[in-house]
Amino acid sequence: MNPKQQREAEILTRLEAGVLDVETGAELLGVSARQVRRLRAGFRQEGMAAVVHGNSGRSRANRTDPALVERILALAGPEGKYHDLNVCHLQELLEHEEQITIGRSTLDHLLKQAGVRKPAKTAPPVHRRRRQRRSAEGMLLQIDGSPADWLEGRGPKATLIGAIDDATGKIVFLLFRPSEDQVGYLLLLRSVAQCYGLPMGIYHDRHTILRSPKQPTVEEQLAGQTPMSQLQRVMAELGIEAIPAHSPQAKGRIERLWSTLQDRLTKELRLAGISTLQAANAFLPGFMERYNTRFAKEPQDPQSAWVPLPADLDRNYYFAICETRKVRADHCIRFAGQRLQLEPGPEDPSLVDESVTVHVVPEGDIYVYHGKRRISHRPVAAPQAPPPQPSGEALQPAQPAAPKPRTRQRAWLFGQH
Repeated sequence: MNPKQQREAEILTRLEAGVLDVETGAELLGVSARQVRRLRAGFRQEGMAAVVHGNSGRSRANRTDPALVERILALAGPEGKYHDLNVCHLQELLEHEEQITIGRSTLDHLLKQAGVRKPAKTAPPVHRRRRQRRSAEGMLLQIDGSPADWLEGRGPKATLIGAIDDATGKIVFLLFRPSEDQVGYLLLLRSVAQCYGLPMGIYHDRHTILRSPKQPTVEEQLAGQTPMSQLQRVMAELGIEAIPAHSPQAKGRIERLWSTLQDRLTKELRLAGISTLQAANAFLPGFMERYNTRFAKEPQDPQSAWVPLPADLDRNYYFAICETRKVRADHCIRFAGQRLQLEPGPEDPSLVDESVTVHVVPEGDIYVYHGKRRISHRPVAAPQAPPPQPSGEALQPAQPAAPKPRTRQRAWLFGQH
């Protein structure tokens, strides 16, 4: 018998001996007086066996099949293909890939009991002020880039650029890029605008791609201008409020997303046998759909705040890197080491000494605008260098021409004029 059963037997023995009354025995055992009488009656008939529960030594009716436990431990053990998945992720893949349905808490108990998983160490708590989610989808996006070894050495390291909706926690964009660059964020803005619309605001860090570190000059201060990065300019022209974060914790929703993806996505890429960035980008849409189905929440306000793009919006004007050039007298401009011949139309008969803007979209195509009017252009071949001398017999140096007789000079010298 265990200590609890031994204590119960001692109390019942004292009841039988008359040392204790029923009320005191009920208080000591923590049961009712009626239950004490029942226990004492059983104790009189069966003796010490009456205090031992009838299910003692029996297997639980709802216990997990030992063969199933052995299979799960083989899959999640050190040599198993799911050896480094967390419990929630493991439960999902066991059901989806292995047709094993098991509760999360039961799975967690089995893994810890077998020593396959250990309780996670938690950092000491930091007291911060909690920011409430925005009420409607599209009111605020959090964007960021996460450089990591996403392919775990099977391919090149990359940066995952993404955006998450603050109201719902839904991933609206993911893309692998070789590094965190302007092209990746331009693709993010364009893709989100085309699929959902324009958000009211974007929460981002203070990376120089997203926020210019330059201080305004005196001329800019007098003109009321602020130095902007290319992405700042795009968001300002589209009417999107850019909100820079002062700490990683301020945009904690997307920071927690990176923690989740570095745990889940890396392992799913490994299980899918992906070793290139092209294949990884092709894998992302299906992963995003499953993630949003699992984790996205309903917004407080069902009315969406996305602003749809106008049908006549020139996307090549807005979603592009922009630089200014001055038109020369021959209606040419120079850009990126090449000469572009402008072909203005009737609305722009002459653009000499005018400023035009060159817009480069993420795909690399070049567009030229005067204001917001697109100007046709064509590349002009650079002057070719003179052809090299033909190989063969060496050319004879040219003989200098014979000097002309200085008749007039001699005539003047000798008085013959």
